[in-house]
Amino acid sequence: MLKILQNFGLGLGAYGQALPQMFRKGYRRYLALPIGVYLALLVGLIWLMANNINRWLNLLLGLFGYDLGDLEAYSIVLVIIFQILMIFFMGSLFKYTVLILLAPFMSFLSEKVEAESTGKSYPFSMLQFLKDLVRAVRINLLNFGREMLITVLLWILALVPVLGLASPFLLFLVQSYFLGYGLMDYNAERWRWSYRDTERWMRKNRSAVTTVGLVFHGLFLVPFLGWIFAPAWAVIAGTRVALNLRAQEGSEA
Repeated sequence: MLKILQNFGLGLGAYGQALPQMFRKGYRRYLALPIGVYLALLVGLIWLMANNINRWLNLLLGLFGYDLGDLEAYSIVLVIIFQILMIFFMGSLFKYTVLILLAPFMSFLSEKVEAESTGKSYPFSMLQFLKDLVRAVRINLLNFGREMLITVLLWILALVPVLGLASPFLLFLVQSYFLGYGLMDYNAERWRWSYRDTERWMRKNRSAVTTVGLVFHGLFLVPFLGWIFAPAWAVIAGTRVALNLRAQEGSEA
């Protein structure tokens, strides 16, 4: 419990330290970049929802023997549930798409933070850059899939009396962990850790990883301003947390 509280404080403290750093010269460019990405994704998301939501609903309802055209009154509840699930799914897909599209730039930002903090620099290699990009896509897609699977299980849990009350809270924590994982994986890929080593390290430090994702998740709930600041702020904070955790592990060895 003490370690959880310490890691929670470490994560929040990193965000506090990252805030002024984010507006310094050399960092401000990373705030402008997400604007175009978000606008393009939002337009695409709205278009997809507006033009396909009834088609998707019919596909889902067909699994239960229903059709939008001949629903009885009580079946409207099923439609509402499916609409909520689709909105949640598209929201999660939006966040992970942002992380994937911004991966090359956020990787450079994370490297810049480490170089400034430790003085260690990494020579640029186009081959390694492409490998890191593939890794980022793979990690985020895998985490998205795992998050969706756990989300379905938690939605089922929500139907259980009493236990269901914990479902929204657990869902938010699960989402935050996987988002924090994606944000802090830039460090693991730069340190040339294998996927297995990265997975082990993330689980070992899951309270810190979850805290990084928790604040990012909260920022993402603030339209426009939150979307602009969230990626760069979270990557700077996540890099600071990763460096602190690695330093702690080095001192304990």
